[in-house]
Amino acid sequence: MNPERVKRLLNEKENIRLEFKEAATALPGNLFETICAMLNRDGGDILLGVDDKGSVKGVEGSAVKDIVTNLANLSNNPQKIEPPFILFPQTYEIDGRWIVHIQVPASSQVHKTAQVVYDRSNDGDFKVVQPHRIAEIYNRKRNHYTEGIIYPRSGLRILNRICFPKYGT
Repeated sequence: MNPERVKRLLNEKENIRLEFKEAATALPGNLFETICAMLNRDGGDILLGVDDKGSVKGVEGSAVKDIVTNLANLSNNPQKIEPPFILFPQTYEIDGRWIVHIQVPASSQVHKTAQVVYDRSNDGDFKVVQPHRIAEIYNRKRNHYTEGIIYPRSGLRILNRICFPKYGT
């Protein structure tokens, strides 16, 4: 990520893959709802220190390091986000004000915060409590990610020995 891309994002409106959040001195209270929703959908970008209209309000310089540290620690805490998903926020100074950028990828797993699953739409983040809706998220992910699929007829005999030099020794 670079400052030019952040500036381009600031010229866009909030959408399914872009969220602005004010955060002058601390992480916003609903930040992990948005993170979970983006992980559960198609990923996206979150800019902290920006109001809903895309105006840079900034994160106080003295709070930037704590916000970044807290975000990294909480994203690895199963009490906050389950399963954990470590995020790597970046900071940028734009027009003399600090912005924290969080790039959230789409995840192969279904995530929840405060024991609630969230999904994302153009209008924001939504609680998903109905079992059939949660199953829809799992099924959507299963169609895109193969790590959860069991191939019953596969075994070591189909592996290419060149890729695994210690195999068979």
